[in-house]
Amino acid sequence: MKAKIPLGHSTLLLRIAVLLGAVLILLCTPAAARAFTFTTIDVPGATSTEASGINPEGQIVGDYTDAAGTLHGFVLLRGTTFITIDVPGATSTEASGINPEGQIVGNYTDAAGTLHGFVAMP
Repeated sequence: MKAKIPLGHSTLLLRIAVLLGAVLILLCTPAAARAFTFTTIDVPGATSTEASGINPEGQIVGDYTDAAGTLHGFVLLRGTTFITIDVPGATSTEASGINPEGQIVGNYTDAAGTLHGFVAMP
């Protein structure tokens, strides 16, 4: 034998469920959305630029593609000075992270097509 819930009670349960759902949505939504400021980073003469890491000093690392299609790493100092990072003998170099001491990590591809990691010291 099945227990029957009176129609008035099932409507009340549905209203409570909807109310609880609405309350949870309101509680999980931030009161004020954060606004971000975006700064475009483009290596001069590059066809594409990708920023990958930043340290507490504001030094930014990443990679860019030149007009010939070659991938190079870079570090951006003080927001104005780009320094290209190319591992000697590499066909492409990518810088992916920088620590507070300015040490840069990334990867490069050698002439045989093998991928390697690197750490560059300032």
